[in-house]
Parts: sequence; structure tokens; C-alpha cells
Amino acid sequence: MSVPASSARPWARLRGLPWDSLIGALVIIGVGVVIGRQYLLPDKRMLAVMFAALVFGIAWRVDIIWGLGLLVLSIPYPRGTVFGNSNVAIILLLLVIWLLRVSQRQAALPQRTPLDVPLVGLLIAYIVSFYNVQNAHDLNFAFQNLQLVVAGIFFYYLIVNTVRSERNLRRFHMFQVASLVTICLLAIYEVGHPGATVIPGWIHFPGEVSSEGVTVHGTRVGGPFFDYELLSEFCAISLLLVAFLLVRARSATRRVLLSSIFLLNTFVLFATVTRGSIVSLAVAMGYLIWALRRRIRLIPFTGIAASVVGLFLLMNYFVATYTQSGDLIGRLLATEVKGIVPEGRSRAWADGWERFLQHPIIGHGPFYSSQTGVRTWFWPHNGYLYIANLVGSVGLAFYLWIIGKLWLVSRPLVDGLNDPSYAKSFLTIAHAQLILFIIDQSKIDFLRNEIYQFEVWILFASIVAAHQVARNERAARVPAAP
Repeated sequence: MSVPASSARPWARLRGLPWDSLIGALVIIGVGVVIGRQYLLPDKRMLAVMFAALVFGIAWRVDIIWGLGLLVLSIPYPRGTVFGNSNVAIILLLLVIWLLRVSQRQAALPQRTPLDVPLVGLLIAYIVSFYNVQNAHDLNFAFQNLQLVVAGIFFYYLIVNTVRSERNLRRFHMFQVASLVTICLLAIYEVGHPGATVIPGWIHFPGEVSSEGVTVHGTRVGGPFFDYELLSEFCAISLLLVAFLLVRARSATRRVLLSSIFLLNTFVLFATVTRGSIVSLAVAMGYLIWALRRRIRLIPFTGIAASVVGLFLLMNYFVATYTQSGDLIGRLLATEVKGIVPEGRSRAWADGWERFLQHPIIGHGPFYSSQTGVRTWFWPHNGYLYIANLVGSVGLAFYLWIIGKLWLVSRPLVDGLNDPSYAKSFLTIAHAQLILFIIDQSKIDFLRNEIYQFEVWILFASIVAAHQVARNERAARVPAAP
């Protein structure tokens, strides 16, 4: 039996309405209301859920490189959850999306990387080291630290398998710079507001910054890492990336923007009042001068070198005089050394070495306990000693293997920063970043910080990604055999 035209007409009218537009408008209004409420009354859980939903939507509907970029932006601001760090959750979410795309042939199949074997070895060393975990308290933290390391390795593979073209490498670097800007702005806020709470229960600056075995004068900003030494290392490594992008910038707008970011980065570097990263940066810059020596012209180089030295002196004077931070150059000149060991590290390194010798083969397990019975141990303040304490000489050997492979794959392929190949030019800077990291880790340990360690995996992945992009470019230029 046919439906009368009069009764069908209202449904026909409803079907003719632009439902997609109406639903889209309602979603936009709803999101706007939620964002407005969060702006006035921020809730840490709601903000984390909103960001995770944004990452998922963009990665699934647009492009996984954008989801990866948003993850890079969120890495410094994790939230604790019932299943671990929110960074771990978002990394696993992106990993699932990437695997789904691969299974549907929407993304390229995974590729091998130069770090595969030592990464597997390091992971096995972590698992074996659980044999020496002493109690339930340490076991709980050991599992948490293992979870972070596994998530970091997943993050590394996500980056390497997503950043497979020069275009994606450029975009990834832009996300790194955007993340740097947010970190520096937060650190600048901390300079004027030590002890302030930015978001209750989420981002809170310590009112008094101190470190074992180190005498501190003035405010030393730690930014979202809550650690001034690691923030200083991050700023020094990032300064090289910003300088690289500035050298390659072609438009006046881009040069002005990157110059402003360079100054912002330099200010925060000095506001940390940390000597080690400045020394490491000086060595890395010395290497860059040597690597680029064939392209250097004396007169322009002299002018640039004088400008850089002048900028550093001026920035130190400004930070020491007009902010609550201290005098970095003054601290550097006041450094005391016992033999070849800085005075501030002699006790920490001695404790780290003594503790390592208790379990020199497989280590104490993935948690560094500063209290054993009545004995209090100083933090090693040395990335290599720290890893040796956790996973023993076996795990340290695998870690050094990783560093060695990164050294080999980051060796410069060109003698300039303006080569037509973006990836080849970046490898020169990447090698300098690696040198800086290797030296600076002799006085600080990145794995002790559950936030900053992901930035190190970003560094490792960006080096390998650039190497593989450059390798693929070379392979594409080789003519096929007849």
C-alpha cells in the first residue's frame, strides 16, 4: 500500500535539510562551550581528554604526521592516569591508528632502522635487571620506569616510520619549534612567578629550586620539565635546530620569526643558570665551525662570531641584573675542579660508581633507590652511570651501541647548511646536537625525568629519520640497471 503524499511530504522535507551542516554547527557550539568553560575553570582531566580526542581525530581523519606533531606539542605537559602517564596513553593510541593505517594500506609498511638490534638488547637488559629489585616499593616504580622506556621506543618507531620524506621532516621540525616556543614561554612565566600554579593539580612551579650537592643562588627555571639542568640541555639542543632553520630561511617574515625564537631560546638557556649545557654547546659549535670550514668566509664569520659572543654576554647581563635568575657566566668562572671532576659532582659520581659495583653485570633494576637501609645515595648526575646502575654493564653496552650507531648515521654528507637536500644539510646539525647531548649527559641523567626522556627519543628519531630520508634520496638518483 502506498503512503499518501500528504504524510510523506514532512519526512521528505526533513530529508532535504542540510543535516551535515547542522550537526557540524552543533558540534562546534558544543566544543566552544567546553573550551570556554575550561578557559574560565580549567579541569586537568577534561583538558587531557579533549587533547587526546583532538589527536585521535586529526591522526585518523587528516594525516598521522599531524597527530604526531600534536603529540610533540603535548609531551612536556603529561597528566597522571590510572594506567600511567598520559604521554604513554597517547603514544599507544597513535600506534594503534598507525597500525590500522598500515593494515589498510593507507600507510607504508614499517621499515628497519639502524637501532633495532641495540634497542632490543637494551629492552632485554631492562627485563633481566628486575632480578635485583629488592622490595615491593622499588618494584612498583621499576615497572613504571620500564613502561616509560617501552613507550619511548614505540614513540621512536612511530616517528621514524612516519617521517619518511623531506616534506614530513620539515613539518616535524616545525612542530618541534612550536613545542619549544610553548616551553620557553612557560619558563619565562616561571622566571617572574616562581612557586606559581598555572593549572591546579597539573602545572605548578617549585618555589625554591635546589639540587643534591649543588649550591643554588637565585631562581633557576625548570619549565615543564621541573628540572633546570634538563631544560638547559633541551634549550641548547633546540638552539642548534633553530639556527639551522634560520640559516635556510628565505623570506623576511620567516627570518624575523625564527630570530625572535632564537632570542627567546637563548634567554631561557641563561635563565636556567646551568654551566654544563653552555660548555657542551660551545664544543658543539666548535665542531660545526670545523665541519663547515670549507664554506666559511673570514670577514662574515668574524662578524657573526662577534655578534654571537656579544649576544651571549648581553643576555647574561640582562638575566643576572633584571630577573630573579642568577649569573651564569659568574657560576662558570667560579667552577672548582678536583682533579678532572667538578666539585659539585665529586660526591655524586663517587656514590654512583660505588653503587654500580654492587651489581655490575645486570644492575639494580629500572629504579634508582636513593635509600638502602641506613645508607643514602646521591643521584649519579651522570647519564652513563645512571644507566649502569639500572641495567648494569650489559645494558650500558647496548646504550653505548645506540649512541655509536647514531654517531655513524649522523655523519655529515655535505659541507654546508644550504644544500638542496634538506635532510643532508640537517645531518650536520644533528651530529652537533648528538655531540652536545653526549657531553652534557656526563653531568646529568635524562632517564630520571619521566617527561624529558621523551624529548631524547625525539632527538634520536629525528637523526635516524633524516638519515633514512637522505639515503632514500640517494637511492632514487641511482639509475636503474638495464
